[in-house]
Amino acid sequence: MSADRHDTAAGSDRYDVLADIDLDDPELRDRLNRIAERTAERLGQPIALVSMVLDTAQVFPGSYGLTGWLAEMGGTPIEWSFCVNAVNSGTSYVVPDATDDALQSTNPLVTNDGIRSYAGVPVVLDGAVLGTHCVLGTAAHVFTDADLAELRRGAEEVSELLRAYRST
Repeated sequence: MSADRHDTAAGSDRYDVLADIDLDDPELRDRLNRIAERTAERLGQPIALVSMVLDTAQVFPGSYGLTGWLAEMGGTPIEWSFCVNAVNSGTSYVVPDATDDALQSTNPLVTNDGIRSYAGVPVVLDGAVLGTHCVLGTAAHVFTDADLAELRRGAEEVSELLRAYRST
């Protein structure tokens, strides 16, 4: 995977905003999990996440449908992150079939864990792109404009929730 996949140092502002949020707060995690569950159900996908992208890893303070090591670890190395692409670009990132995607086809989440499709939109707070609200599928899937609109609604809800849990 190319080095630019993880050039997430796009501003210390993002890290400053993240540092003001207690992502381990059980109530916050429960509420983020519910947003993820609703999104997975509405889009008919097995997995939905609220991811926060750090410099060397991504963490999932909210999730639905994760199993195995992904559920236990609650994140991945940044090199395996689909979400980092949405964070770096500040726009939606969609992969209809990861096995045919030049950037994702060798991703261990694809080759080892069976992730086949992805759609994610940025989670933005105070102008800083913190992570994404996304869905992952185990089958190829063409995401529609309506699917992305649903993800954006969820991402806006996540942003407002994170704002409420800021310490400053």
